[in-house]
Amino acid sequence: MVHDNDVSRFADRSRELWSERTVTESQYKQNSFLKCCGRCPFASFLAFLITLTGTGIFCGCIYHALKITIEAVNNAYKLQYIEVDWIRVMRLVVIFVSAVMGGLCLILLIVGSLATGATRHQVYTGFRSRLGGRIATGFFSIVVYMLFIIWLIATLALVVPCIGYYILGNRCTKEARTVDTDPLSPTRCLWLGHYGLYVPKQRTDHSVCQEAFVELCNQVTEAGPRYVAALCGSLLVVLGLVHFLCCLVANYAHIKDGIKLRDYEDAIKEELELSKLNH
Repeated sequence: MVHDNDVSRFADRSRELWSERTVTESQYKQNSFLKCCGRCPFASFLAFLITLTGTGIFCGCIYHALKITIEAVNNAYKLQYIEVDWIRVMRLVVIFVSAVMGGLCLILLIVGSLATGATRHQVYTGFRSRLGGRIATGFFSIVVYMLFIIWLIATLALVVPCIGYYILGNRCTKEARTVDTDPLSPTRCLWLGHYGLYVPKQRTDHSVCQEAFVELCNQVTEAGPRYVAALCGSLLVVLGLVHFLCCLVANYAHIKDGIKLRDYEDAIKEELELSKLNH
């Protein structure tokens, strides 16, 4: 049960905190550097940098890695196993993904700026502006969550070529050491069917030997690190999207509870003015 003494003590403490905050805000407004820092969405800006960096690494590396992979497979089978036109399609997909992620990161940074500190108190003042801010923040939260799922699936898919690079790289390294130690070793060959690759019916020989094997190893060595870098880039994108999602949820709560805090501050301010007039 709440007593009157507790209520009065709570009110006195609230007035003291409001007075201290008023002095702090007056000093804050006089300092332009602190004022600028108060309007900067550091969390959203960090997510912006992480996501853009990851997208750039992913798009730049995955395009060259897939291009080398297509050329390696076609050379290994000695026929056009994968259409070369897919390289042009991949280039367009990479450009599209880069543009979409870059534009979305910029929009999310702007949304974070509008819901940060002093800017929030100036922008989300009326009922309609707060409602619009909550709708926009909720919408982008759903979009970011869906993109998070998509990028997480892409990250898991990139594990497969990284494992393939590890297996083929070890095989190539082992064969190279065998040739160095024993020049009379048997012919170096790689049976494609052993690695789960479908062999066309028109190709009777299922192996890649000698010069073709060496060329395949060189292409694997060239494409493998790019797949690993693309995997790291996709992990950065996933991390950045998680940061963005946390920022959006926090901004939604700030916009939703902003009117309650404003009413409470106004009530305390009126009570302070009345107490000054009475004294």
